[in-house]
Amino acid sequence: MSRHHLTTHSSFLPPAQELEEAYQDAASNLLVAICRHTWRVVAQHLETEVLSGVFPHRSFFYVMGIMASDKNLFKEGEKADWEEQLAKMASKSVPFLNIEGWSKELLEALTKPDQTQQEQPPEKAFLFIYYGLMLQAEENGTAVRTHLKTLLETSHQWPKQREGIALTLGMAAARHLDHVWAVLEQFGKSTRIGWSLNSFSPKVLNSEDLRWKWASSTILLAYGQMADKARAHILPWVDNILSRMIFFFHYSSWVRPPAHPRAHQSGEGAQSYKFLQVSELLECLMLLMEKEPQDTLCTPTRQQTIRIIISLCKLRPPLDLMTKSRLLSVSLRSVMSLPLLEALEEHTCLFLEPPKIQVRAWHLHPFRRGSLGKNVKSCVLLLGWEGAAEAPTSHGRPGLGVFLLTVLSPPVKRG
Repeated sequence: MSRHHLTTHSSFLPPAQELEEAYQDAASNLLVAICRHTWRVVAQHLETEVLSGVFPHRSFFYVMGIMASDKNLFKEGEKADWEEQLAKMASKSVPFLNIEGWSKELLEALTKPDQTQQEQPPEKAFLFIYYGLMLQAEENGTAVRTHLKTLLETSHQWPKQREGIALTLGMAAARHLDHVWAVLEQFGKSTRIGWSLNSFSPKVLNSEDLRWKWASSTILLAYGQMADKARAHILPWVDNILSRMIFFFHYSSWVRPPAHPRAHQSGEGAQSYKFLQVSELLECLMLLMEKEPQDTLCTPTRQQTIRIIISLCKLRPPLDLMTKSRLLSVSLRSVMSLPLLEALEEHTCLFLEPPKIQVRAWHLHPFRRGSLGKNVKSCVLLLGWEGAAEAPTSHGRPGLGVFLLTVLSPPVKRG
């Protein structure tokens, strides 16, 4: 457990309460340690506490959060057993949502400001998951709508909070897709969202305004989570969801792809379905890549974005040549400024284990041979040499030439 966990909740507390919090932190540390040897005993203890009818202390949710996120706590095959037990616990917790005190404490725990807004303690991150599992198990669709509306009425100021809210909505959508869709539609058309979409001056915003300024980002994330968590039966909804994602993407404060990493994976029937919004979604993804630093070949966002693009290119209808050209132009932009191969090798010789530049060149870019169809080769050559001609360095042309020859050649079979 990190020092952050021990100090986050003890700041500004009376001495007696601070001592109690320290005791609970130590107890949760002990439970995590026991998990490494016999997680089932710990899980049974946690279930007893969570299902007692009294809203559990945060330290119990901390342990559950570590169990949910740390794969090293389990032997092969045991993680699935824990997830199954967790789903059963959430199902048994559903009646607590109708108890005013329990439900109120849950919402307070979800909306309590974090010590640092860039990080979220494990117990809070887990609570969003557990809330989603509970709503997933809830039979009453009206109750699901009420809870989601209440959650969306909380602050959207901080990124981790927006991600947590979106995750809860996405998990609820796995079973209640129509209800989650209705709630998001109503929320997206509300006066507050309309205001946030047209407010561009943060200097004049008060604290109440800041709660709503980034609400459109929450909606964008929520649609992505819906597409991921409910992808087994998302196909009839996909064009409507994509149209909403595209709309809110252009109004949102985003730092990640508008589609969830797994949301684009082809499911049953996807190959024969004609997707109407793919070109518009690709434009959003290209815009996202253009915002990435051009002096860095590989960033997490660029990697994730290109993986999504490659999957989208496999869907119907096939992309036209101009769209393929633009995709390659945007994705190769950072490659254009690569120095000569000899210069790269000279710099990497300082490493203890210098990478083999020529061998790794094939893996520099995900748009490999065949990824975008038979017309890619001419597009790459055209775009590549044009880009090299415009490169600010005199060695742009030969450097790119080596790269293109590598990309356009099939991978070497080894062994």
